[in-house]
Amino acid sequence: SSRHWGPIYVKLTETGFMQLFYERGLEKPFREFKLEVNHEISDPKLQNYDENGRIHTIRIDRVLYKEKRKYQPMPLVTHTGEREQVVKLGTTDYSDFISIISAIQDVLFHLPAIVDLSTVYQNYIEEEITLDVKDEFRGILGKGDNRLLQHSVVTYIHVLSFISGMTDCRLGFNDILVKGNEVVSRQDIMPTTTTKWVRLHECQFHGSVDEELFHSSRMVVFTPLDACKFELMRFRTVFSEKTLPFTLRTVVCVRGAEVELQSWLVMSTGFSSNRDNLSQVPCENVTIRHPVPAEWVNYFRRDSVL
Repeated sequence: SSRHWGPIYVKLTETGFMQLFYERGLEKPFREFKLEVNHEISDPKLQNYDENGRIHTIRIDRVLYKEKRKYQPMPLVTHTGEREQVVKLGTTDYSDFISIISAIQDVLFHLPAIVDLSTVYQNYIEEEITLDVKDEFRGILGKGDNRLLQHSVVTYIHVLSFISGMTDCRLGFNDILVKGNEVVSRQDIMPTTTTKWVRLHECQFHGSVDEELFHSSRMVVFTPLDACKFELMRFRTVFSEKTLPFTLRTVVCVRGAEVELQSWLVMSTGFSSNRDNLSQVPCENVTIRHPVPAEWVNYFRRDSVL
């Protein structure tokens, strides 16, 4: 195969264009395209790069969601996305990797909310709206005592909807500013209550949201884009737990030419979700990154034997 990794310089313009240059300082990119509302960032991956390590990669895909009817083994209506790769980027520098993902997300988030008039009167067999809520926690711990020195908690909410016509959707939160003023709709047979309230900070919204109405009612009212996954809003909260869900303990032992590295995940009994056996959520896909010298990489490789 002629496919291989090559060094390039990537630039995001203020108008939402991604430009690819063979090297920094050139005036004309060898490729340029505009980020659009139907573009999505793939999940990050680690791939083999060379004999010295692996490379962090992401794709930008053009995703077209369609409603499909299946008849095997029984009639079923599904909403699926067809992906077409626009570009694939990779870097061995994890900081640069996180930076480019964040920059692309910001551009997609601030794209104007344009309504496709060709789909306004589309009727779906089964209407559906899905919300994907992701909490991102970042923290810096002190050496020795594992005390939390700095932290950041950001919540991202994405929406994917298949709704006939143009309609307003409403989203409410356990926002402490509405505590005591909750409104229960008449059609809610079993109204839900909450004892856990949060304070939302630095709320940012997609162009489809009525921001003035949110500030007056604390209700997120928006007209969703049709068959398109988009970021609805993001906000910050304060980490209210006294302890982290788990801590990491690492020991390195050097015996001549042999280096032994061991790590333990220590679960915290003081973390709220760890105290209730009925509501425990197992930790999945836990990744621990140990910075090691480049010349050590081969010692961590395992050769498979057929």
